[in-house]
Amino acid sequence: MGIVCCLLFVMVATSAWALSICDYKSPETSLKDARLSFGYRYYDDAATPGTDVDSGQLTADYDQLYDSPNYGFSISGSAELVLTAFMPSGGSGQGAATFRYYPIEDSWLFAFGGLQASMATGQLRPGVDVRFGGGIGRFSDVTPMAKAMHINDELMNMGAITAQLSDEVLLAIASIIGREIEYETVVDWVADIEPLIEADAGAELSARATLTIEEIMLRSGDEQQCGWALQVGIGYELMDPFGNPSNLVIAGSADAAFAPSADDQLMFHASFSGPFAIMDENTLSASLSYEYALSEDSTLFADYVLQRVQPLGGAVSLSHAAGLAVGFDFAGADVLLQLSISQNSSDPGWSLDLSVSAAMDLL
Repeated sequence: MGIVCCLLFVMVATSAWALSICDYKSPETSLKDARLSFGYRYYDDAATPGTDVDSGQLTADYDQLYDSPNYGFSISGSAELVLTAFMPSGGSGQGAATFRYYPIEDSWLFAFGGLQASMATGQLRPGVDVRFGGGIGRFSDVTPMAKAMHINDELMNMGAITAQLSDEVLLAIASIIGREIEYETVVDWVADIEPLIEADAGAELSARATLTIEEIMLRSGDEQQCGWALQVGIGYELMDPFGNPSNLVIAGSADAAFAPSADDQLMFHASFSGPFAIMDENTLSASLSYEYALSEDSTLFADYVLQRVQPLGGAVSLSHAAGLAVGFDFAGADVLLQLSISQNSSDPGWSLDLSVSAAMDLL
């Protein structure tokens, strides 16, 4: 609840601005992201016997989101391979696919069906269940609006315009950027934007300013989204990870995405599931992540993950972790300086980890 309250506070506080990136609504949203990362630490203290640290991890993530007036779907998956002395020593993976159908075009109410699976070291077999239910909410690709704001800022920095463009013109520019598929050439695409800027700014754009607009419009890798979704449903375990009999489960989830500015992205996810005696046996998981572009070649990453498992007749298992990293673009890869803290139920305190790692965007 604390995470949700903080998220809502940021949304309300930012909405005080005259125009928000999230005011733009895309007619169709199609976003993909794939990421591969690797980190390893080796430390041998001469004052202690043996090697103190010789471990690392290889992580792969994939996310896809599609939304249209009548239907949408989302696919996500992640896998982590733990390495000890450069040999696999454990791992985990999870994946989910959800299809949403909106009976009324452009409405926020939807019915959904999906499949969820997970696997980790220590489980007898993968856990797989199917879920069906209903919900409310939508997500929108607001990248065109972020690019419109970047165009405004760059033109002001170079002196091409002397005042910020009006909200109406920014929304019109974003609409043109979002309709890229309708234009045969980039020249025609940019040509529809120039008159809007010149009329609003009362100045003629130079060739350098036009080239800057084109570069921002063609820029990739800085996709942003806004929206939220709440869904509740019922499911059935096709395969229990611990070999127990399959059961019906109740499941609910909440997702939110918010872009406070053209340079940062906030993401939130929480899910709660369990059998009909849900207060006696349940699983709660939540994650909050934040990205901020410090410059064209560096990005700040922050994240928090919480998982609470209440087994039937057993003790509650609680784990949470937080991380902070700064990534630098180097020859197509992100070099990360990362600080993370974590704590499990059995730990006497927080564990601290400082590492250097590398990651690469595959899409």
